[in-house]
Amino acid sequence: MAPYPNPCRSGGHRSSPQGEDDRDPAARTRAATARLIALDTRTGARHLVPAAASAAAAARRAVRVGSGAGDEVRAGARSWIGARSGTGAGTAPGPGPDFDPGHGPEPGPRTGSGSGADRDLLAAVAEAHQVAGWIAYDAEHQHLSRRMSLEALRLARAAGDRSMEHFALAQLAMQDVHVHRPAEAADICDAVTPQTRGSVRTLFTLRAARAAGQLGERMRALDLIRLTHSRHLDGPRDGDPAWSWWVNEAEIAWHHAMIHADTGDRAGAVERFAAATDRPGYARAVFVAHASLLWALARARAWSEAEEVLVQEVLPRLGEVASTRVERMLAEAARRLDGATRRPSLRDTAHGLAASLREVALRENPLRENPRREDSRCAPEGKAPNTPSS
Repeated sequence: MAPYPNPCRSGGHRSSPQGEDDRDPAARTRAATARLIALDTRTGARHLVPAAASAAAAARRAVRVGSGAGDEVRAGARSWIGARSGTGAGTAPGPGPDFDPGHGPEPGPRTGSGSGADRDLLAAVAEAHQVAGWIAYDAEHQHLSRRMSLEALRLARAAGDRSMEHFALAQLAMQDVHVHRPAEAADICDAVTPQTRGSVRTLFTLRAARAAGQLGERMRALDLIRLTHSRHLDGPRDGDPAWSWWVNEAEIAWHHAMIHADTGDRAGAVERFAAATDRPGYARAVFVAHASLLWALARARAWSEAEEVLVQEVLPRLGEVASTRVERMLAEAARRLDGATRRPSLRDTAHGLAASLREVALRENPLRENPRREDSRCAPEGKAPNTPSS
């Protein structure tokens, strides 16, 4: 689920060599991005939104003052937007049907005709926006996330960077599923999948499976998630990008569980979330999988199993992962566990979980008096998603 996989863990697909001239704007941009990735991997995204947005803005300024890169991205943005609007110019697409990845085989013409240094700078700035988009997504600032991901897409196309373009589109499809906009996610996957191979195609098949589940196409969703697993078992291919590192058995199991949850199969969701906890070496992903399992057990009213997961796996690690999405999921689980009227110990423990989550929220925003209002402000379409997705 991603988070978890944190799509930012590996950042983009290039790194600046040690000792590279620190006056090089592409090297500076990648160094700033690497610092954000390291922080996000250790602790989560909630604290990092201002820093990530500032880093993306600083990177964008480097493009504006670059020799030819600014003209390159402006031309790319105008042509990309024009392909969608029929006008040749316009403003950035916002959430909803104004983003049309199905308009032609690709989301607008690719540029990438500038110098190698200009294209490298554009690619670095695209990565900075992709990472900012992920961080905003994990912190439930979904409008900001969408703006950052769309800008990453435009910049990647201007750079002629097909790998980062696919990364940005996969991130947009991930967000679409999270905010229950499955038709757009399906459109992205239909448009992009034929262009891909290896682990990238596996990823878009995974996104398509989630979209199908939310569209009510249960059997198609299950067929696609099985195809995802089969493609994963084929192993990596030459040319797979570094950012696809997280497409693995546990991640696929998490999304398989979410398909069951989206289609009303609570027992199936519990079984697959339990499988997703088997992820040695990535403590953050393991915590998220246990939090997801608790949520599913609470929905299934499996009180004994829920109490065991809550006491042994969730409470001891609470606060180690600063993800607003995960905290909202845990808050829903706590509310559901309060319904265990014949299990007073479980209810007391669930009350403790809810109190801890409220303390976290107050530490983050001490002036926040109406959490429900804050949730609706941060979520798109006025409704906060209940569960994380990736």
